[in-house]
Amino acid sequence: MGNQGSVLSEEKLQELEKSTNFSVKEITKILKRYGALDGSPNGEEGIPITKFLNIPEVVGNPIMLCVFAKFSDPQGGNLGPEPFLLLFSMLHPDEPMDKKQKFAFDMLDVDNQEQLGFEELFSLHKLLYSPALSDQKISHLTAQVLFRDDLAMPGYINFDEFCQLVPVSEIKSRLTVQLQLS
Repeated sequence: MGNQGSVLSEEKLQELEKSTNFSVKEITKILKRYGALDGSPNGEEGIPITKFLNIPEVVGNPIMLCVFAKFSDPQGGNLGPEPFLLLFSMLHPDEPMDKKQKFAFDMLDVDNQEQLGFEELFSLHKLLYSPALSDQKISHLTAQVLFRDDLAMPGYINFDEFCQLVPVSEIKSRLTVQLQLS
């Protein structure tokens, strides 16, 4: 892809610095790393999920499938240079926890109803616990969560309930990645 950082104007680099957790120098390094993964001359092909999941800092984290889906191009399915940068900004250790919690909830809320139902929670549990647990056990676990007495609407959890049910430590461990930029 060449030097994607030099393709961006100084103005665009400054804008990205303000909207991410990275300095201009770090942005340039991240875009070089992107370029090593996207072999196209100008970064127009994007990074497919298989290459993304092989990035050492994300290997083995099953949630990264959902993270990739949230940032990738809906038509082509690949991850472009700016979404790549924004994705790693969201995963940055300095990203505020409330933003990570909202991102996690929105990532799971595939129908954009501001609540999570059985299918959405089942998918999450399956990602986290399969193959250690059978689908039947995952289904039972999901039902236990959704039919608690303290939920505002049985069968669904809203964002506030999600924040109460999912420990901050779990969000932090699953949605924090420190890119090696040396």
